[in-house]
Amino acid sequence: MNETNVQISPLQFTILTALFIVGSAVLFIPTILVGAASQDAWISGIIGMGIGVLLAWFYSSLTKIDPEKSYIQMCLFAFGKWGGGLLAILTFTFHIILACFLLFDIGDFLITHILIGTPIEVIYYMFIFVAIIYSTKLGIETTARSAEIFMPWVFLLFSLISIFVLPEVEPTNILPVYENGFGPILFGVYFFIGFPFAEMIVLLMITPFINDKKKITSSFIYGVLLGSMILLVFIVLCLLVLGADYSQRNEFPIYVLGKQVSIGNFLERVEVIVAIIWFISIFFKLSIVSHSFMLGLSQLLNMKDYRPLTFPFAVLIIPLTLLIIPSSIYLKGFTKYASTPYMVTVGIIIPAIVFIVSKWKMRRTSS
Repeated sequence: MNETNVQISPLQFTILTALFIVGSAVLFIPTILVGAASQDAWISGIIGMGIGVLLAWFYSSLTKIDPEKSYIQMCLFAFGKWGGGLLAILTFTFHIILACFLLFDIGDFLITHILIGTPIEVIYYMFIFVAIIYSTKLGIETTARSAEIFMPWVFLLFSLISIFVLPEVEPTNILPVYENGFGPILFGVYFFIGFPFAEMIVLLMITPFINDKKKITSSFIYGVLLGSMILLVFIVLCLLVLGADYSQRNEFPIYVLGKQVSIGNFLERVEVIVAIIWFISIFFKLSIVSHSFMLGLSQLLNMKDYRPLTFPFAVLIIPLTLLIIPSSIYLKGFTKYASTPYMVTVGIIIPAIVFIVSKWKMRRTSS
């Protein structure tokens, strides 16, 4: 299939953006934000959501400089073959690290809670085959259509789990509000910007395929709002049901939230609903990251088709995951101290420089 003929609708891009935002964040963001802002984590969530919308507007503004160019092509346009190539390579490290994070999250969760005792490498190979080799070879158009089918089910399951835990809500768990001042709230916002909003730079590799370029901004913003609202509701539910102390001490508080459901001693332990939401969203996020990486690399190398890169990338990503992330303890330390500065640098600061230089070159060319 020729990439020049690939098209996705603004609605499909909105859905892909929402699933990308939810991604792995649905399991980890409550712990991260509550750990930073305690019972005020919901305030961090609201502020972070607003910043996420601003970032979506900024990214769409970057694409509007030349809607037919991907982010890697914009880097090459702004800084030339060598400077743009260096920025592209730095962006590719971002893709690889993000793919390793997602793959480890999948494996760690499954061997901890569901497939206990299973070698983590087996989980890796299963997801690599489906999310990278198969879905990436089919292309982003097929992935977008699949997301359009799955999104209503994600929203239905999200609504069900939200309704089921309402009897367990304790409003006093979010009190007192603003107990420790604004500092911890800003600290939570800081983490929320890096994960998952700064990661949205990956989505700029697929914006050229949107068939109605005039709706890029609105579809981007709607996707961020939808995904952020799902995360915000889960953060609030974790606080109201589990409390701040338990939410920050548990690695997967959303999964534990599903275990709290008990309606009439009949409907109990519906944590599988949370697991299904997470599996669907992280599958699409890993597919988008993989597709974006291979498409960008093929553009840098002037290849006509990215598909020959699919199998080498799949083979490479498993040993890299085992090498980069030896344990969940290491990942927590990296997330706490190094992840956000790195994500913000590659996902916000560098794109801002590319935006400024591209704008200047476009004005100079037109004049």
